[in-house]
Amino acid sequence: PPNIYERVHELSLAIVNATDAGDDALADSLCQTLRAYYDEQASLGRSHPFLTEAMADYTNAAAEAARLYELALEQASIFPDEPTHTKMISLAEQLISLGQTERAEAYLRDGRSEAVRRGDTFWIQDADRLLHDLVA
Repeated sequence: PPNIYERVHELSLAIVNATDAGDDALADSLCQTLRAYYDEQASLGRSHPFLTEAMADYTNAAAEAARLYELALEQASIFPDEPTHTKMISLAEQLISLGQTERAEAYLRDGRSEAVRRGDTFWIQDADRLLHDLVA
């Protein structure tokens, strides 16, 4: 929904800008604001895979980020146009850091296939990089 997208985009941009400026306190505060927004939307029954994925993107704990990416994938099943390749590839990256390489490889291959179908070269390259690292 546009209001969720706009709010998440605004917070994400602010987090990136604070991080780039080296203002960790502001970045952390903005991440907490995103978490509060995520929790609020979930409590209102307005969960959306885009919001859940964004929450995962700004979660530092790999296990929690992986859980959120998995949830975003589940949520995406009821939104036919929702891209899942970004969620799968990001989930795979977290699974690699957790030592779950077999699961990670499966998500990477599926995510890469969807990225190819969608013509998303950035995510194809990211998947290729991660797959290469897994094999090496």
